[in-house]
Amino acid sequence: MYTTMAPMLAQAKQEGKGVPAFNIHALEVVPMMARTAAEKSCPVILQVSVSTAKYIGFHLLSTVVREVASSLDVPVALHLDHAAKLEDIGAAIDGGFSSVMYDGSLLPLSENIQRTQEAVKLARQAKVSIEAELGIVGRGKIIESYPYTDPDDAVKFVEETGVDALAVGIGTHHGQYKAKTNINLDVLKAIHEKVRDIPLVLHGGTGVRDEDVRTCVRLGMHKLNFGTELNVSWVRAAKEVFGAAEPDESLRELMIRCNGAMADTIRKKIDLVRFEGLGR
Repeated sequence: MYTTMAPMLAQAKQEGKGVPAFNIHALEVVPMMARTAAEKSCPVILQVSVSTAKYIGFHLLSTVVREVASSLDVPVALHLDHAAKLEDIGAAIDGGFSSVMYDGSLLPLSENIQRTQEAVKLARQAKVSIEAELGIVGRGKIIESYPYTDPDDAVKFVEETGVDALAVGIGTHHGQYKAKTNINLDVLKAIHEKVRDIPLVLHGGTGVRDEDVRTCVRLGMHKLNFGTELNVSWVRAAKEVFGAAEPDESLRELMIRCNGAMADTIRKKIDLVRFEGLGR
């Protein structure tokens, strides 16, 4: 079933578990992602960058997700990830997305709050969920330190914006898969103690150790994003599958095999964030 993100996270918070959010890199992977989650009886957030949403088409993407979700018994949300412009938020809402993220993390706190308030207003009018970011999640070339989220700033931000979920900076990096990230769990614990009512979000989940992912869930992170590792598994399979293929082999069959490699990664991530030992 097609739904918004907020009730999924509320249920996960009550259960003491996480909801996986998987990055869509191409339209071809959408049915496989949703159906794999359904096989595991797992609610799922399918999310997409602004550039990928524009490449596929906002309305086309939401139409496909809605159609696939309509035949499944698990909640499925479609989420726009890291939108820094309100017009992109509007395009996703108009295109049928059920959830959006406004990312003003590079702005001063007061400006981030102001622009997030505007994004929240758009989301509330359309009855979609909204996530925001405070603090920096690493991007591009890996460096040793990024600004962590200040717990007191998190309190102010949540109170003044009313977002449904908050992404925080604890030392994670986007795009990292060759090494493991040393995240600051003490910072996360301090944030969680200050803003217990709001589900927190882990960005850059690929580079985080499994044991740290489980700890993140216990410390209030109920939306956990995975993108790079899924892409890597698909591309690695593609190098083998397409490299050995004859020119007249069925493209469909080749892509099914690549999708299967990504599905295996998805199953592992679902088991990680829904681990029975996480329950309260």
